[in-house]
Amino acid sequence: MLAHLRSLTDPLKAAVYDKEPGGGGGHTHAPPPVPVELLDAVDFIVTLLWSTREVVEGRMPEGRMQVPVAAGAFVLRDFADDMTVEILSGLSALSERAEIVPFADAVIGRPEHKDGWTLRTIFERWSLREEPWWAAQRCPAPSCNSRTVKVTPPELPGEETRYACQKCGWEAPDDEDGFWASAFSRREGKAA
Repeated sequence: MLAHLRSLTDPLKAAVYDKEPGGGGGHTHAPPPVPVELLDAVDFIVTLLWSTREVVEGRMPEGRMQVPVAAGAFVLRDFADDMTVEILSGLSALSERAEIVPFADAVIGRPEHKDGWTLRTIFERWSLREEPWWAAQRCPAPSCNSRTVKVTPPELPGEETRYACQKCGWEAPDDEDGFWASAFSRREGKAA
């Protein structure tokens, strides 16, 4: 999630240079290229990982960490991996201490105020999971030939994307060579 959020903060992807034709609009200043809440969410995750590691190692963390602007997605992913390894190695002992309560609240709880974060609210806001969609191509079953193939991306990394016709019940076999991914590459719209 940390790498995903950082990739969303790329100013070349996130900036809106001109919302109105002709460049007018009466604004006295340009909008920020990245939503502040996105930056806050990244800082929250980094702070949570760092402070939890500090507690696991017997230190009392003070303050927050702020992610440097130059820190890219790969750097943050590596940071998160390193912190997670250390946290998981001491999680059993941490679970027997009172400090586990604020950690659990920061992971699965709800924020105390509207501008606060928990991992739960971050994952709810910026999901890593792609929603199902309808393929523009027709069903390959000879008796069907309708445009009712639902493409369901994997819920977890490493799982297969599913391709299934909602009219006749046809389902694609395993897609080891990418055939079905290329056959149903065009999107018709989001599926429920």
